[in-house]
Amino acid sequence: MKAIILSILSIILVAILVIGNIHWNNREDRPLSNTHPTKDANGEVENKKNEDQYFSLDDYMSFAKSWPESAQKVLEEKLTEKQPFHILLVGSDEIGDQELGLITPLQEALASKYDKYVTIDSITYEETSSDYVNNNEYESIIEQKPDMVIWEPFLLNDNGVVDISTTLLNVNQVINETKDVLPDVTFVLMPAHPLYNAGLYPMQVSDLKKFAESKEIPYWNHWEAWPESNDLKLKDYYVELGDRSQANEQGFKVWSSYLSKKLISE
Repeated sequence: MKAIILSILSIILVAILVIGNIHWNNREDRPLSNTHPTKDANGEVENKKNEDQYFSLDDYMSFAKSWPESAQKVLEEKLTEKQPFHILLVGSDEIGDQELGLITPLQEALASKYDKYVTIDSITYEETSSDYVNNNEYESIIEQKPDMVIWEPFLLNDNGVVDISTTLLNVNQVINETKDVLPDVTFVLMPAHPLYNAGLYPMQVSDLKKFAESKEIPYWNHWEAWPESNDLKLKDYYVELGDRSQANEQGFKVWSSYLSKKLISE
């Protein structure tokens, strides 16, 4: 009987050794998942765990501490759900385009800090604020479903054509029409670039600022980053284009840098 038991134990021991050896060999041949993450059909690395590891709600919110409070609230909600926050830059041709303008440096700056969680696109319009309202062009804002709109409300287009009181009525209507559909959207107003020794234009900008304050609409005064309007050096920051003007590379650098600091607090 004792011999039988010893035989059975010997067989079990041999079986354990064989199975253990097979398991070890398989483990040696299998790559570690952390060293070689799997890829999908398009070759994109699927590593959700690493993505979560580098996601920091506190860090992202600290970058946005100069944002309007309403926008900060929506940003926090979006980040909690790991959804992107969309910014829309709207203005006349004075805000430029992808090659020379505000949008490209802002896209690069936001991506460097917020990764994919804050995006920005732009819409430009060549006519006056009255044309914008009468043609229902503000519907293009609504279609984009932005969370925040940074708007240069065509002041230079209106200059000498549309009275400032009418401009402000148009601004108010666009904001109200948009908020009727997108109640959580935040508007930020700003002027176009400053002009050297201009007469009417600075007064229009001053009225826009007062309007924003009276309506409790955030107003980002990037003019404070430019040379003074009576400083001849200001002419080095924009170019004349017939009866119009636009910031040059140096001007857009000042303007976009100001906006970047508003959107990204260090």
